[in-house]
Amino acid sequence: MLRLTIEQLEAIEALALSRHAVGTGRMLAQAFPALTARLADRFGAFVEAALAQGRRLGFEHAVDLAGYAGLWCLWGAGFEDKPGFEWAHEILADPARSPTLKVHQLRHRSREELRRRGAELAAGSPAGAGMGAAEFDAAVVALDTGVGALAAAQAVFEPEARWQPVRACDLGSIDLRIVEPADRHEYRRNDSGWQRVAAASPALPDLAWSHVDAPPPAQALLGHPLRGGTATRINLKVQMHAVCDPRVHAEVVHVDGVNRIGWHGRDAARLSLPVYAAPPVPTAATIAAVLPVATQTLEVTSCGQRDAGAPFGDFQLAVQVQPATQWLMQVQHPAWLPMAWPNADALPPPAAQSRLEADGVARPPGPSQAAWAGLQAAVRAGLSRLFDVWSLSLDGAAPRLEAQVGALMGQGGLTWGWQRRDATTIAMRCEGLLDFVGCALDLALTGELVVGPARARLKVACQGRSELRATLSGDAEPATVLAGARAAWRYPLLVEIEPLAADGFATLSRATAATPADAAIVGECGLRPRPDGIGWEWHFGLRVEPLVLATTSSDPLVGVSQQSRALLPALTLVDWSAS
Repeated sequence: MLRLTIEQLEAIEALALSRHAVGTGRMLAQAFPALTARLADRFGAFVEAALAQGRRLGFEHAVDLAGYAGLWCLWGAGFEDKPGFEWAHEILADPARSPTLKVHQLRHRSREELRRRGAELAAGSPAGAGMGAAEFDAAVVALDTGVGALAAAQAVFEPEARWQPVRACDLGSIDLRIVEPADRHEYRRNDSGWQRVAAASPALPDLAWSHVDAPPPAQALLGHPLRGGTATRINLKVQMHAVCDPRVHAEVVHVDGVNRIGWHGRDAARLSLPVYAAPPVPTAATIAAVLPVATQTLEVTSCGQRDAGAPFGDFQLAVQVQPATQWLMQVQHPAWLPMAWPNADALPPPAAQSRLEADGVARPPGPSQAAWAGLQAAVRAGLSRLFDVWSLSLDGAAPRLEAQVGALMGQGGLTWGWQRRDATTIAMRCEGLLDFVGCALDLALTGELVVGPARARLKVACQGRSELRATLSGDAEPATVLAGARAAWRYPLLVEIEPLAADGFATLSRATAATPADAAIVGECGLRPRPDGIGWEWHFGLRVEPLVLATTSSDPLVGVSQQSRALLPALTLVDWSAS
């Protein structure tokens, strides 16, 4: 394999440019014989100066360089900076136009100037003599043909793409109208409960482009999945400024992540494109789930070449279709029977109901229904662990646990779904009405505490009630609206000691009987973000803080002594969730 250094490549490039300059000079001499005769020996230096200026302006291909040098032959050296040639300076200074297009537009305008001057000369105006438009066209054809063949023959490396002459073909205007389904409904709360009402449909403005300087802003739409309802449509009208082949351009391509569909020529002039939301997935039924949405693209293209003026530009419109599905979740959760340990009898599960509905159609019971039915079992399991820990701390001295617990008792309803706020904004809408007793707790742990010969009856009690009542509404983000659906509590643990008669008159009492316990049962309930970040979930949590008891024992024989015993460690009783 032949490997070249940077210096060798630069030498080869310089050689190629020198060879092109010699060959281009011969072609220019044939195309512009009058100028060649006038400059005589200076013609070679004139061509080299023209080509050097062309390279500074960004022309690289031999045909483009020769085309620019030919304009020097027509208008003179550095013509673009002379008065009356502001049009040439504008064309050359535009970075959006390719070098080949710049040469084409310079020639096109030059041809118009020659025709104008020819008309003025024919009318008797002192326009001056010179090359005519027909002669200029003949010179251009001869120059491009000769230089193109010469460049291909003298090329050191195989060109990546063969030079092609410009044919005017460009977009003129694009008009776009978005039509969303008019049969959309939302759930609203009234005196009769949750009802479906027609959703507001703000008028969407028509969009139009006559040129594109920057990518058009992405469009957020509401729509149904395929076969899920009336399709959202994008009505498109494309007009061409010029066409190279009416069977090819304009070209419209719609890419939706799965399919790529294209239209060409006259078929692309007027289109009504249906766009659909992504197919539903199991997590779509999660409360206020914001799922990733694939961006669809709409591309309208042509050759992007025109005889005069800046090209239309690259048109690629990004479209995101959010599902228009509106969800309703209703929950009813009754009270529970009292529970007691040891030998706690199994209780019948409560008739908890969790109903899910989408666009007026009931969805089959899912994990949420099972989770609500299992809340009682989760609380019961947590209290069983509490009783086991309590039994160990008392060394099995007649432990007992009695509890009346209510967790999320009551009813509530939540609705959510994507909503069009205005002509440019689509956001998640959440509303709800919650009427729950978040936590009602009446708990008593009893047993006997034994320290040597001293004994005492011990009771740790906890009572409290917290409500979860909220009206959720507003146009804020779900995180702001649903943050109000939360309740927290801290119920202190109260300790009572009753000394019991013992042999030897030993007694056991609390060391600081007047001081309440520092520990408590804490918890929270309501709605919280799911750990995976997809939507929100119902939650109920219950925890025990560490409880340490200081006691004083008095024995006529031994005397007075103080002890400290850990009755309860830090313990998570319940961590339940349903979404």
